[in-house]
This record gives sequence, structure tokens and C-alpha cells, in this order.
Amino acid sequence: MEPTREPPCITDGPDGQRRLWVSGWYRIRPQTFEHFELFFDRSGISLAFAEESYKSFLLRRDGRLQEAEDVGRRHVGTPADELLDNERSFRIPLTDVSRFRIKAGSLLCNPRFVVETDEKDHEFYHQSRTYDVDELAALLDEFYPDVPTIET
Repeated sequence: MEPTREPPCITDGPDGQRRLWVSGWYRIRPQTFEHFELFFDRSGISLAFAEESYKSFLLRRDGRLQEAEDVGRRHVGTPADELLDNERSFRIPLTDVSRFRIKAGSLLCNPRFVVETDEKDHEFYHQSRTYDVDELAALLDEFYPDVPTIET
């Protein structure tokens, strides 16, 4: 089912369950930025690998963020196990999640989103410094009432 608005948004998944789609997040690696489309469902979080770009200004490509969102649009109606069709995609079971931490962006820093688990923290940054983290926090509270969402 095609979402009726831009992400973040709650849509119906292929199995009839609600799914939260969040776009525009990336994680930082030593030489690259890895872009992911995040899909939250009742059993966990699927992180669909969308794009990789190099940190070097000379090697960056234009349009990488739009390509990442296009990946998200293609995967909105995909079953959870098929979201992980790329070897860099991964899933975090809800039973492993201890809390979410969200930090708003500023003039110098991009917004940050952290999924805390017992084993490790999965840290992501949003491409827009003006991204509304309050909306994401409200959607996460609605979607996962038993998992604390901390805004810092």
C-alpha cells in the first residue's frame, strides 16, 4: 500500500499490521555514510540498506537521499523478511530494544537517533538539521508504548 504522506508515517504492512516508515537516516562508517530506510513493526525494526556515499566531497554523488527514499517507497508493502534482501540490511528484534534516544538537530549538528540494545547501540543521524524529532518521538511512543523514548 502506498503511503498517503511523506515519512515518517504509519502505513499498513502486507500482513495487515501497522508499520512505521522513517526515512533519511544514515550511520557513519570510517570512510562512508550508509543510508537506511527504517521500518518499525510490532516484532522489531527492519533497517533496509538504501545507499552508500563516500565522505570525500569528490566521490559523493548527487541524489543519494532521493534514491534512499525511493528504496523506502518500494519496500513499504514488502513483508518484513523481504526487507532484508540486501546483505547490509539488518533487523533488531523488539525484545532486544531497551530504549530509544533522540536528539534534536542544531545549527551545527544533525539530529541523532539511537536504538539501545543490551549488546550495542545503533546510532543514526538525519540528513536534515531541521528534522522534527518531536513527531518521531510521538510516533515511537504510540507504536511502542512499552519501550521508553528519551529526548535529549
